[in-house]
Amino acid sequence: MTLSVKKLHSSLGAEVSGIDLHASVDDATKAALSSLMAEHLVLVLRDQFFTPSQYLAVADAFGTLMRQHYSQHNMADYPDIGIILHRDGQKPASMWHTDHTNRERPPKATLLYGLTVPKEGGETSIASMRAAYASLSAEEQRYLDTLTTLNSIDAHRTDVLAEDREKYGKPVVHPLIRTHPEHGSKAIYFHITKALKIEGMTRDESQALMQDLLERTITPENTYTHCWRKGDLMIMDNRATMHRAHGDYDRSQDRELWRLIVQGDRPYQQ
Repeated sequence: MTLSVKKLHSSLGAEVSGIDLHASVDDATKAALSSLMAEHLVLVLRDQFFTPSQYLAVADAFGTLMRQHYSQHNMADYPDIGIILHRDGQKPASMWHTDHTNRERPPKATLLYGLTVPKEGGETSIASMRAAYASLSAEEQRYLDTLTTLNSIDAHRTDVLAEDREKYGKPVVHPLIRTHPEHGSKAIYFHITKALKIEGMTRDESQALMQDLLERTITPENTYTHCWRKGDLMIMDNRATMHRAHGDYDRSQDRELWRLIVQGDRPYQQ
């Protein structure tokens, strides 16, 4: 199988064609997709149309599925699939974040499948936190390299089910700067609402430092904004990106995405 790759942005993102994800994906193609994700951080495959069971099978090309918290938004008959739909009481995740940092082994990748998309708006922006880290001075990099975050499921959210908080609420420590296990590069790594604090700082000091980093390092030069088409499949490397949803669309139109997350390694830095 020969993959065709077209860059979508100078810093990250590639459109991949020449693969049929409805068929079994061989080991060589899985390895090629993993390498492309590590290099480009975001992969987009167009005109993919899946049933829930077909979509679950697709994840095998990228790794082992993880169960998502906020389980009230998971598909009833296929609970590994999270449904992102404003009519389901969800608000667009408009702040910059990477997924499920409250887990000891957070997901290496998030898959988003565009089932229904609005005519205009509703994009997803993805930032290269590898490029964000590289933009910092050597002195600041050395300082940030020493910091760790304490993470738990979002304490401020009132829609977290008690069973999810019990299962996923145990605090875990991660480096603020993590090394990509395949690429070897470093990236800024945190979810600002799941980080209870940076160890050795107060919560207010921690929030101020993280917000400042987001504002200084995420720029148009390291951000790709994806305009959804029906049938798009987007795979994001959570180990070196952050993403956010745009809520600027007509709410009389549906924007329904199906999300899968794939098991990663415990974050580390070297």
